[in-house]
Amino acid sequence: MFVYTGYLDESGTHEGSPFTVMGGLLARGDQWREFEKKFAAVQSEYGFKVWHTKKFKRKAGDFRGWTDQKCGELYWSMQRVVSFGLTDVVSLTLDNASYEADYKSGDLPRKVRLDTKYGLCFRYCLVHFVQEVLKRKRRSRIPPLHIVLESGHSNCGDAERIFLEEKHQYERAGIPVLRTLTVADKGDCGQLMMADFAAHTEYLVEKREKDTGVPRNRSSVAIPKGMTGSTHYEFTPQMLRNARAEIVARTAPKKGPNAPTLAPASEGQSS
Repeated sequence: MFVYTGYLDESGTHEGSPFTVMGGLLARGDQWREFEKKFAAVQSEYGFKVWHTKKFKRKAGDFRGWTDQKCGELYWSMQRVVSFGLTDVVSLTLDNASYEADYKSGDLPRKVRLDTKYGLCFRYCLVHFVQEVLKRKRRSRIPPLHIVLESGHSNCGDAERIFLEEKHQYERAGIPVLRTLTVADKGDCGQLMMADFAAHTEYLVEKREKDTGVPRNRSSVAIPKGMTGSTHYEFTPQMLRNARAEIVARTAPKKGPNAPTLAPASEGQSS
């Protein structure tokens, strides 16, 4: 039976950013082995060890002294690596002002804990990966899914809490798909480097759309065989209000007939 692993990273968490973005990649073990070969070839060709978006933007670290042309060529080489041979690439955008207005604001019942911006993005990307894996079950056998995050991240604790919550929910429903949440050093993990790349790419697209007012081209054509599927979600205000209602319904103390009920699911926006 195939085993799937998803890697997730975020972008836009710096001070003054209008939105938070999470990006991630999902693949089977055999797909990851092929990815590692292709990514190692790109590292060797361009002469860098660790992709880190902040250093790439500043031309620091491994990218010190690089020309704009070399940076552009590497960027498109990385894009080609992620565009073929994986199961799925996901990105999710959260407008920070809408998060405060539509998710955080207002009184809460006792003991209700809302997700951080990072945690909310993680929760929805995690559920997306689960849905992609469940599409690929064979003879009613559910493939296991493992999740990897960058070690040392300040929000790892929140992600662990959310992972355990979702794992418990799926197991109660008889769907034992989520297995482990682990952390790895980005410097030793090409998959996390590429998750960083995916998140930053989506951040650039969102920023350009916001700055110019020109919407992205949301293609709905079928994915050619061998090409990685790509899904983008964007939290709408209603989606955030529904997410808040669902958290309240799950965790608030139940008091008779007026106990909160689960909010209707919202599809948000995807492409």
